[in-house]
Amino acid sequence: MKPDPIVKEVRNIRHEIDRECQGDPEKYYEHVKDFQQKLGARLVRRKPNLLPVIPQKKTG
Repeated sequence: MKPDPIVKEVRNIRHEIDRECQGDPEKYYEHVKDFQQKLGARLVRRKPNLLPVIPQKKTG
């Protein structure tokens, strides 16, 4: 399979952030949370796809 340059870049950035956070999941979480707050309205949040409700036939 041919290497994907976008995937490679994303992985490199993830590893860089992990090094900055010294492998600490708490610091990583705080980094992501702070980054999300900085981006604010630029982040996209899609509405969930709701499952259709199919009425059940009553038996008996």
